[in-house]
Amino acid sequence: MNNNPKTQNKFFHSVWIVFFILLLAYSTYILIKSPELALNFKPHTDSIVEYVLFRMILGLYFFIAVFNINKIQHNKYWLWAIICVGLFSRLILIPSQPVLEDDYYRYFWDGAVTANGYNPYKYSPLDAMEQTNTDLPEELFQISNESGEIIKNINYPHIRTIYPVLAQVVFAAAYITSPWKIWSWKVWLLVFEVILLIFLFKSLAHLKLPLIFISFYWLNPIVIHEFFNTAHMDLLALLFVIIATYLHIKNKTKYAIIILALAVGFKIWPIVLLPLLLRNFLNDKRKLLSYAGLFIAVVFVLFIPVLLSSLDDSLGFIIYANKWINNAGFYTVFKWLIQQTTTILSINVSCFSCISRWGIVFLFLIITYFLIRKVPQDHIHFFKKALLIVAVLYLISPTQFPWYYTWIVPLLVIRPMVSLLLYPLFLPLYQLTFLSDHIIYVEHLPILILFMLELKGYIWKYHFDFQFNK
Repeated sequence: MNNNPKTQNKFFHSVWIVFFILLLAYSTYILIKSPELALNFKPHTDSIVEYVLFRMILGLYFFIAVFNINKIQHNKYWLWAIICVGLFSRLILIPSQPVLEDDYYRYFWDGAVTANGYNPYKYSPLDAMEQTNTDLPEELFQISNESGEIIKNINYPHIRTIYPVLAQVVFAAAYITSPWKIWSWKVWLLVFEVILLIFLFKSLAHLKLPLIFISFYWLNPIVIHEFFNTAHMDLLALLFVIIATYLHIKNKTKYAIIILALAVGFKIWPIVLLPLLLRNFLNDKRKLLSYAGLFIAVVFVLFIPVLLSSLDDSLGFIIYANKWINNAGFYTVFKWLIQQTTTILSINVSCFSCISRWGIVFLFLIITYFLIRKVPQDHIHFFKKALLIVAVLYLISPTQFPWYYTWIVPLLVIRPMVSLLLYPLFLPLYQLTFLSDHIIYVEHLPILILFMLELKGYIWKYHFDFQFNK
């Protein structure tokens, strides 16, 4: 390539333009192809492979573009282009049918139950479908009939819902807006995401970071696909996590604690950031206990409807914690090592899964301890620690759904890591795991290795720091 800076800039400008075109083309492709790629259509393997390859090419172009983001950082027109392309990509996908996913059926059912004034944690969809449970309110039988094929497509219908109370509120809002319609749910997601975008911009401005960093989130192909095609609800919690981190860097920790507790009202995982928010108060026991108590009180109130239901193995929270495993690269290797160790040492173990899960919990707690044992040097360092905590949670979890990766992405806006920005190239392979059990290792282990090498400074050391003189 020509070493002339102007020539290089033109080249990378063209890379960004090609990426913009590819992203919009992908959204259009999904809009057109989604009916035949829907899970209940049982798409052919060739169609799935084509779809996955398109996603991987898009992920590669995304990585090349953002890796060289310094080439466009000083141009406000590029920022507007990023915002517009990201927005149009989402709007195109709103009427699309979710591809190879069915979680949204559960959202629809929960929303209908909640909107009609019933506790969604008391009854399973199967109770309403079979209509043999004499304790079930008659109106839920009627709602079941009204839903048509939706209730029949809910996965694990015998399990009572796993989604926390505040998520149920938004499900109900989407149902009230337009019952059983995917576009209604996605419009609510877009409302949440626009607010999230605003707080990401506010965080970047407060930290005096380039606003162009917003592209790490706003143009991320995994984010766009998982929220606006497959319509996953994880976006709801992300908004409150980012508001909490913003309030923290504005020295409003009390409000940050409350907002983080509300985030737990959408998904359980944000609780892992509580120790980081409380870290500065280890020498002030009164404030530490006050803030911790405040967090516990808010979470307790939010989970009262769950506690009022039957706390047995038919409740989603309990089953998920005890048994759920899916698409896990590191955890699968970790469990295999435990099995091999116990075999070599002739140790009789009745529950490898139990030992493996508790081992992962213990490993995560140790890593978190080392991450927070020192007070963050500044706000950038705070975000780095937050990113690492959430990234480790995802990387070693027994469940590594592609949409769980979105938990990391907003934090990458503030503290980007090259290895994690490469994930959109590999995560689409999730849809090919039915071809081979070994695909999960191709999907996750390269990123895990690059992640550890990047932390050690062996590759890409401070790549974005050097580019922006931070």
